[in-house]
Amino acid sequence: MTLWTLLQGVLLVSNGLAILNNERFLEKYGWGFSQLGNNPMGPSPNALKYQIIGMLHASAFLRVPLIVLNTLVVFVKLVFG
Repeated sequence: MTLWTLLQGVLLVSNGLAILNNERFLEKYGWGFSQLGNNPMGPSPNALKYQIIGMLHASAFLRVPLIVLNTLVVFVKLVFG
């Protein structure tokens, strides 16, 4: 395993997280953004579930950089095999 394959794996996982739809998938299973406001005592920022929800929504905003990185990886794979 090289650093290049590790970076490709991270890119693939990031792509998978970025395409998850909030309304159709995440809300259905209780991992949507609206879950942050359901706790009457307020969401604990240290709770693992809330950190994962935050990461899922942050990855949705990184779609444009992911497009650029995907294009770069495809180009490198085509040129260098």
